[in-house]
Amino acid sequence: MYQYDKHFTLPEARGLIPFLKPRLAEIRMLALQLKETGFDVYKGRYLPGFHPDTLDAYPPEYRRLVDRIEEIREEGVEVKGLEYGLVDFPALRDNGEEVFLCWKIDEDDIEFWHPLESGYKGRAHIDEF
Repeated sequence: MYQYDKHFTLPEARGLIPFLKPRLAEIRMLALQLKETGFDVYKGRYLPGFHPDTLDAYPPEYRRLVDRIEEIREEGVEVKGLEYGLVDFPALRDNGEEVFLCWKIDEDDIEFWHPLESGYKGRAHIDEF
């Protein structure tokens, strides 16, 4: 049994890059803006001493960030590094192993993959996929 219901072929993942680029650019910008205001985007709250004098616990930038992440996740893509524009596409190798095709917004193409458990540091070149 696989962890993910949807798996991408390399051409399918590559076909989503034009959809992902503007959304990841906005996610990166929003994440950095929020960090500057003392909002922890990973915990979804302000750091102690940083909350502005409002009744709203979530700034509008955080709501936009969450919306963009959801748009990407609805396509079956995992958003991994907000500040880096990093995403993973669930995929299956020829041997049936479930892995991620790995791509960052500043890369021209999807050139790496990694096992589900290893993360970015365990990336291998796509030639070994």
